Amino acid sequence: MEKHNEWFLLKSEGERSVNTILGKEANILWVDFLANGERLSEQSERKRLIENAKKAGITHLVVDAKIPYGQTTYQSQYAYHVSSWSDGSFQMWKDRDFLQEMIDESQGSGLKIIANMDVFAEGTAHSKDGMVYDKEKWKVVSYNEATSMAPTAAENSADTTIFVNPINPEVIDYENSIIKEIVSQYEIDGIVLDRCRYPNIYGDFSDLSRETFEKYIGEKVERWPLDIYEIEDGTKKIKFGPHFPKWTEWRALNIKNFVKGARNIVKTINPKLAFCIYVGSWYPLYYNEGVNWGSETYQPDLEWVSNQYHQSGYGDELDFIMTGCYYPEVTIKEADENNRPAPWYSVEGAIDMSLEAINGSIPVIGSLYLKDYHEDPEQFKKAIQMCKEKSNGVMLFDVVYLDEYQWWEELTVELQKKKI
Repeated sequence: MEKHNEWFLLKSEGERSVNTILGKEANILWVDFLANGERLSEQSERKRLIENAKKAGITHLVVDAKIPYGQTTYQSQYAYHVSSWSDGSFQMWKDRDFLQEMIDESQGSGLKIIANMDVFAEGTAHSKDGMVYDKEKWKVVSYNEATSMAPTAAENSADTTIFVNPINPEVIDYENSIIKEIVSQYEIDGIVLDRCRYPNIYGDFSDLSRETFEKYIGEKVERWPLDIYEIEDGTKKIKFGPHFPKWTEWRALNIKNFVKGARNIVKTINPKLAFCIYVGSWYPLYYNEGVNWGSETYQPDLEWVSNQYHQSGYGDELDFIMTGCYYPEVTIKEADENNRPAPWYSVEGAIDMSLEAINGSIPVIGSLYLKDYHEDPEQFKKAIQMCKEKSNGVMLFDVVYLDEYQWWEELTVELQKKKI
């Protein structure tokens, strides 16, 4: 598919063009605080990162402002700071501001800074830290709890992240306050939302969600939650119930409504800022997260889709989107040879799927998980070229692997290759 460069245009009068924000091609490097916070507490390490990134051809850094457990890396008047963790993991950042220190270090480098905010993740069960322990009513109620089975509000059974209900009015006000705080106080070039979703297929089944959903469809759900879906005995397989298509539509609309509100906040405060989101590229399975990141103009032909599902797409609200093409297979041919279930279980196929769902509405940045290519630098380089060829650049997650694998030189060579 051809790249949709025609969308590097002004979105409204007074806004800076997406072309100015991204350039002809964006080479984005994610700086995850949990993986890098301790090392980057040293000024010499921050300086080394900026120098390496600039030399390699990186154009943008994504810097965590709010991490997956809800704490902020800056001093927020609303959220707990990362140094507040009960296990003392990041005491070296006490009374400090990671976001500002990264901004300061990048001054004069030409690198653009995009602040990342993990939205609906507000606690960790590992150390029992996070806002969710102050606000128990915010926590996602899982399907399992509704049927007296073992509860989990995390992304999966092994994960310690605890999510909150995206339609709880207090949650919405809280997350919006943090967005306002970041955008108002920091000289950044954009903001990206991550974990702006439900945790998984099992949430949220609270009384609030039931009441709101029944109002949405105009009738009672007689067998709650079985008429949404059932879990087959002895398995984790989901059997769709009669209300499942409208349920997925409703959940996706909830997230879209939040995204629209967040965009309005950002653009009202500073219309020049880029507003974007990171998602997984596996669109046909993203009903699990309750998100439709495609364009309103895209109506997928999938088993679980309602007739009006396309209306829940939020892609048109963004300036650009980063989709995680997190597969060791780079080409569709490799995925087929390895008996993957579908072509989109490859970097190439995932980008194709992303472009199909976005339907030309905004630029797409193919994104890579570097750990997928551990001990295989040639595959890593091939994946970079695939993203650059088929999408509007590449996002690399995360900088920690460039250091661990000593791949800065490989990255520099690939990013500076001229396109044919």
